[in-house]
Amino acid sequence: MKIVRGSGSEMSDDDVQEALRSHYLAPASDDYWKNLEQRIVARLASAPASLQWWSHFPGWVRVGLAAAVAALMVAGFAAGQTRATMERMAVQQLLEASEDPVLSQALNDEPRSTRREETLRYLISR
Repeated sequence: MKIVRGSGSEMSDDDVQEALRSHYLAPASDDYWKNLEQRIVARLASAPASLQWWSHFPGWVRVGLAAAVAALMVAGFAAGQTRATMERMAVQQLLEASEDPVLSQALNDEPRSTRREETLRYLISR
């Protein structure tokens, strides 16, 4: 079928709207709505009472469990890697840290005081 524009057989937008409106117009009689309500109520009454929303997805149970296990494994791995990285950084800071300059300066300034007293002063000053 070939459509040729301007052939005169095209409908205007108003004609199309009118045709669709008459086609999709709700029925004027009240019988349609009463019949629809009766069909819905009958369908609900015939459904088993034990039917729950999750009973519609029995095939998804295995997939859902597998996805949950995978998510837990990824989260556990990420938590373990984060903890290992934090521990590695803490050890690295301890190994690379030199003696605190404030503490060493305090020890050099007052030769009469003991190292323990200077450590106490340093800790209290923070």
